[in-house]
Amino acid sequence: MIARTDFSWPPESLDDAIATLARAAGLSPRADVAPRPPEGLEGDVRTRDAWIEATASFLGVEAEPVECTYADLEGSLRTMSPFLLRVSYPAGPRYLAVVGATRGEIVVLTPKLARARIATAEVHAALTAHLELDFAARVDMWLDVAKVTGSREKRARRALFGHFLAERRVGDMWLLRADPGSSFARGLAHGGSRRRAGLIVVVALAQTAMTMLSWLIVGRAALSADVRGSWLVTWILVSLSAVPLQLAGAHLAGRLTVDVAAAMKQRLLCGALRMDPDAIRRRGSGLLLGMVSESTAVETVGLTGAVGSLLAFAQLAGAAVALAMGAGGALHVAILAAWCALTGWLTVRLHRRRAAWTARRLGLTGSFVENVVANRTRVVQQPASGWHRIEDELTSAYVGASREADGAGRTLAVLPARGWLIVGFLGLVPALLVPQTDTIRLAIAIGGILQAQAALGALVNVATSLIGAHVAWRSIRDLFRAAADLPAAGTPHAEALGKPSAGAVVLDVRGVSFRYPDGEQVLRSCSLTVHADERVLVEGSSGGGKSTLAQVLTGMRAAQNGHVLLRGLDRATLGDGRWRRRVASAPQFHENHVLSASLSFNLLMGRAWPPAPGDRREAEAVCRELGLGPLIDRMPSGLDQSVGETGWQLSHGERSRVFLARALLQRSELVVLDETFGALDPLTLEQCLDVVRRRAPALVVIAHP
Repeated sequence: MIARTDFSWPPESLDDAIATLARAAGLSPRADVAPRPPEGLEGDVRTRDAWIEATASFLGVEAEPVECTYADLEGSLRTMSPFLLRVSYPAGPRYLAVVGATRGEIVVLTPKLARARIATAEVHAALTAHLELDFAARVDMWLDVAKVTGSREKRARRALFGHFLAERRVGDMWLLRADPGSSFARGLAHGGSRRRAGLIVVVALAQTAMTMLSWLIVGRAALSADVRGSWLVTWILVSLSAVPLQLAGAHLAGRLTVDVAAAMKQRLLCGALRMDPDAIRRRGSGLLLGMVSESTAVETVGLTGAVGSLLAFAQLAGAAVALAMGAGGALHVAILAAWCALTGWLTVRLHRRRAAWTARRLGLTGSFVENVVANRTRVVQQPASGWHRIEDELTSAYVGASREADGAGRTLAVLPARGWLIVGFLGLVPALLVPQTDTIRLAIAIGGILQAQAALGALVNVATSLIGAHVAWRSIRDLFRAAADLPAAGTPHAEALGKPSAGAVVLDVRGVSFRYPDGEQVLRSCSLTVHADERVLVEGSSGGGKSTLAQVLTGMRAAQNGHVLLRGLDRATLGDGRWRRRVASAPQFHENHVLSASLSFNLLMGRAWPPAPGDRREAEAVCRELGLGPLIDRMPSGLDQSVGETGWQLSHGERSRVFLARALLQRSELVVLDETFGALDPLTLEQCLDVVRRRAPALVVIAHP
């Protein structure tokens, strides 16, 4: 038990704890204060967890519930921060706001905004006391049998508890993270990427200094005709000193690349989830496929080039200093500056031609993919001569752009580094014409020329990588920027956290209208009321707006007029995330998907992952009730079998039932099924309807008459 209570926050101040912890951790919350927690928040676990998540969303950060095993708890406490921790005291539960950890201690933020340290072992004991209580008698028995006493007893007791409780889950922790759509640079800085980038520059400058020193030693010994063993030993020692610097630079560059790539993937995934569905549809499958390939270029080639640019510019700066100190002096530096300007112009030229080539390539890819997908329609609707003419024109334009880009690339690859070697030595001619030229300055100048050549060669490689990354960035920037469109956070309301009472109004729709951007109005003054435990059937002809109504109910589209209330609260008040969690949907077959992952992942996407054992048991039970038991029994890995395009292939009927099970397992207050039963035979349909009637808290079924 943690002795001092002034280090912790009471449940009634949980809102201040979350806001203060987010600010202290540098997560930049978008609000300074959050609504107060409701009365009796600790009475229901689901209500408490939902309120914490909703409050974090209101502040513009994420609060992810975290569970770990007893064996991993100590390591998690050391590495996981910032996070909120619920601890039981004799007077009731309280919360620790953890901002960091040191060796053997965690650092918490107190209600007085001071930082305090608590022993990690003390926190570990407070979190696991209820688990150890069940095995305390058995542990005492084993210690008594083994006659373990004194200082060894504590270690033996801890080892025995670790043996008995290794796989037991420990919860009541919430990890706070910045929203993926917040400032990308600030997120990298919070993760330590800015510090690593600075260290890379320092290491590169030190490595450049070592290289210049080695050239100075060799040049002075050679030009003074004083080649002794001491000079050779000194040169070897200086050269060997650069090895650990190279290793350190490579390590830091690798860590920085991994961190930035992870942040980029998270950002792009967030953007894909937040992008307007209509904008995605307008792009077409071909352009979307090209966008995916371009994102890989940004993450790999671009990051490698960015790290290399730091090293190359550091080398170039060191070369400029050496040239200024050398025999060529200011003239040499001016020549280098002019040559760098020429290299910059060649780089811009390559960028323009690479951009044109990429545009041709993406257009060719999009045309190819869409033509393959619609091949049968094209065969009927277009003459063969038309296909080939269009494809030949696209291919010819692509080939022409490729040749221009290749020519610009060859020029950039050859001219800057090799040409500089000639120009740099020509710049030494005035100094060589002067009698009694200082051999030391001459050696420094030669070293600077060679260093500049190496830097220019590295810069050319870096520029080529960065050009490819920038051109690729122009293709994915809309996806990247879409992540910044933060969803409406809503306000945490206690009325919408618990379960609705029997007969209460779950959904209230009044006077809803919707018009598409092309001007077509599909909904006009629609009204609908759904009570708890009620089943509503919506019928209509094709194109009558049934699916649009389903999208408005589930929060995928916003109505232009009227209101849609979920237990008396609108979407802006609840927030997009909580609205969609409380209204589960099984869209039409062509708009629903089985991901290439395990069957359990596809079923439990609406719950925490990895799933608890109870979640897996419930998922299997629902599947068997829906008639998927034979499928699970056939698959070698059961619920862990990979399904989807690259896994076990499911029939239309099996996919429909997976979609249905996914919606039922979301634990929502309302389930909306949009023509979900169309692929089922009559017997299976009756079986599934019975399951839906029993398991759905409230139900809206959309179907043809």
